[in-house]
This record gives sequence, C-alpha cells and structure tokens, in this order.
Amino acid sequence: MRRWDSLFDEFAGSFAGGRDPDLREFLARAGDEAPVLARLVDSFLAGSEPPPPEPERLELMRAWVRGEPPLLELRKTRRLKRGELVARLTGLLGLAPAREQKVARYYHELETGLLEPSGVDARVWDALRQLLDADVRALARWRPAPVQAAVAYRSADVTVDAVYAPEGPAAESSVPARGVRTG
Repeated sequence: MRRWDSLFDEFAGSFAGGRDPDLREFLARAGDEAPVLARLVDSFLAGSEPPPPEPERLELMRAWVRGEPPLLELRKTRRLKRGELVARLTGLLGLAPAREQKVARYYHELETGLLEPSGVDARVWDALRQLLDADVRALARWRPAPVQAAVAYRSADVTVDAVYAPEGPAAESSVPARGVRTG
C-alpha cells in the first residue's frame, strides 16, 4: 500500500467521523506524494456533504469575520478571565509561578493574533486544548485578511505651470518663490 493511499484513508475516515482533519498535516506527511493525495482529497471533498456546523464554531467564525480574534472569543465563551487561564496554563506547563507574567504576555500575543502559531511548542497547544476543550491550534491559524488600503490617483497628461503671486508687501517683489516654476 502506498503512503498516499493510507493517508487518504485516514483523512477520509477522520472527516467522515465528524472530525476536522488538518489537510496541511496530511500533505506534509505525504512528502513528495502530496500532489496525488491533494487531488484525491479534493475529489473526495467535492463529492461529500459538509458536516453540520457546530454552534460554537459558527460563533467563532462570526467573531473572525468581525475582525475579532477567535481565541479571545473562545476564552470568553468559556467564561475564563485571562489571568485565570494564564495561571492554569503556567501550572499545566510545569513552570514556576514567577514565569506567569511571561506566559501572560505570550498568551496575549497568541490570543490576539500577534504571535505566529507555528513557533508555539506542542506542549502549549496540548495544555490549551485541555483548558479550553477545543482545537486551539486550528483557531490560532484563523487570521483576518490584512486590510488593503486602495490608493487612487487621478492620472492626467497635463502639465501645470504654477506662478507664485503673493499678496501684500511681497507682491511688490518680482522674485518668484523657491521651487516654483514661472513662465
């Protein structure tokens, strides 16, 4: 049996079982067979009925659409204060209470989307999953699209010659202002 074949069976079984398998993980495990696996999964998903969304997941997606961090929304739905979560997280990680402030800073950055999730240790993800009873790692990947500020300029093929015409005492002088072309 080829590697992509067993990975596809694992992915399809996980999806059919109502779980949300991370395709990127499966493709990474497939190595150079990833293109074959990707085509199989694409065909499979195109012909599959999507699972009904969980109400909590809908709320997290709505928060994301509003531009609010899903991890923050998840913590709020769990009615956990950040300080309480950080204290419990510090304990689960086996860190000294003196490190709680550092954990708080990193958690805040993670929760608000300022910390790149790929650099977070697996033990932290496991502890957060235990504390929040959710796939926190997947939620941390949800990033709002960066704001695209469209800049519009009026384009014209017109050259304008400006003449400086001061009022008052300077008007009597015929010296043009610096940097202004006259003529």
